[in-house]
Amino acid sequence: MDPNLQFLCRGSLSDYAACQCKEDEGEVACINAQFVDTEVFFNLNAHYKSLQKVTFHGNNFQDLPSTSLFGSVSHSRLHTLNISANYIGLPNLRVLDLSNNEIVLKESDIDFLTHTPRLTHLYLRRAFTATINRTIQFDLMMRMFQKANLKHLEVLDLSYNFLQSVPYDLPCPFPALSSLDLRQNFLKTLAVNSSCLANIRFLDLSRTKRLRNRECKEMGALEEVPSSLKWNQFYSLTSTFRQLASKAPPDTYVLRNPFHCDCKSSDYVTWVRSTDVIRDKHTLVCDRASPRNFVGARLVEVPLHKLDCSVNLFAMTSNRPRLFTVAFVFFLIFFLTF
Repeated sequence: MDPNLQFLCRGSLSDYAACQCKEDEGEVACINAQFVDTEVFFNLNAHYKSLQKVTFHGNNFQDLPSTSLFGSVSHSRLHTLNISANYIGLPNLRVLDLSNNEIVLKESDIDFLTHTPRLTHLYLRRAFTATINRTIQFDLMMRMFQKANLKHLEVLDLSYNFLQSVPYDLPCPFPALSSLDLRQNFLKTLAVNSSCLANIRFLDLSRTKRLRNRECKEMGALEEVPSSLKWNQFYSLTSTFRQLASKAPPDTYVLRNPFHCDCKSSDYVTWVRSTDVIRDKHTLVCDRASPRNFVGARLVEVPLHKLDCSVNLFAMTSNRPRLFTVAFVFFLIFFLTF
């Protein structure tokens, strides 16, 4: 017996090789099936009464229904929906992934999340990369979050969105929020309402490398990214940030960033050494340093009394040795020797 037969779908989905169904587990998955018409969700109703997990990743839904995505049918057991489009009317949904889109919010979208009051995970990775007025978009986003009353939301992912700042009250609509992912943005510091971070246990502000042109193209906005922002701006930790972070539990913050070390760095480096809120802080190093011989030195070890300001750190390039370069040099020496 063909083992693939157990994954065959019913109804119209049986015609698509990209669709696999596990009826006994209540799972339907159609990856890159190129669906355009949301009528496919109505077709699910006729054949699957106990849906628990629905994945329609990588499709091309253009027009969304103004009513519930599944019509009059209520899928009370559905807990995970992963689609590349919009939806409405799923009161027991726990996980929503809207990553890799170019979402542009409108006034009519404010009620978007009010139909999913039990969300615990909301993924918006690379979801707001379109070039639009960020001030207006932030206002609409916060109004949408506030109106949704997502009191059960624990995980919010806003990574890879070219954000140069975030709203001060960003975490406030989510009293249960424990994980906030802001990595790979263009933040210079983080200024949010500390009273709304009481339950935060994981906050990622990392950006470990400069974006290459290829990566910018993959993120869909090479022309819109100023060259000055292709470097991580989190090269030091301001007093405002240190005051905010100091209130967090141990190992809350992830800060894999290209830090600067010079005569002006003593305050933040001293704080890094004394605090317990930074996860894996022993791995943090000076990406640029003055004098240059301290490039690559660990923040917890660099001798502060030897740092100076003789080098303009904003003008220099990173001198951290690359594995390939070192290996090539050894190969060249070996080749010339023999």
